[in-house]
Amino acid sequence: MILLDRLVRNLVIVILAAMVIVVAGNVFCRFVLQHSLYWADELAQILLVWLTFIGAALGVKDKSHYVLNFLTDRIKGGAQKYFKVMQQLISILSILILLYFSTIVAWNVRFWTMPATEISRAYVYMICPIGCLMMLYYAVQITLREFKEGRAEENNL
Repeated sequence: MILLDRLVRNLVIVILAAMVIVVAGNVFCRFVLQHSLYWADELAQILLVWLTFIGAALGVKDKSHYVLNFLTDRIKGGAQKYFKVMQQLISILSILILLYFSTIVAWNVRFWTMPATEISRAYVYMICPIGCLMMLYYAVQITLREFKEGRAEENNL
């Protein structure tokens, strides 16, 4: 799914660029023109939430999230692969829990509107379940890869 990876990375870049433009534009208008853009803070908030969850999916894909490897690094052989797979399964369980509850929240706020932009808060919160699905996809890929590598090492011994 190289296309999905490229799409996610480009989306992060576009969201970050849009956030920089909106915030910088609002600062310019506020301090130079003495007139604040009433919608800019809300849009920056929306973009930050979207950036967070899409970025979290990239963090899972790149395995750049913080991991406690104290025990795993001291174990060698097949047991180490077992612990790596267990770490991934715990991550998947955590993502599934977040997916479940974030879906409920996104559904329950669908009738709430943001005061300045007058858009539904569901558009803000729906990125959490979407991001969780992306995180789940990447976490399952990593888990299957770890499992296959462990099985291949067992067969070579």
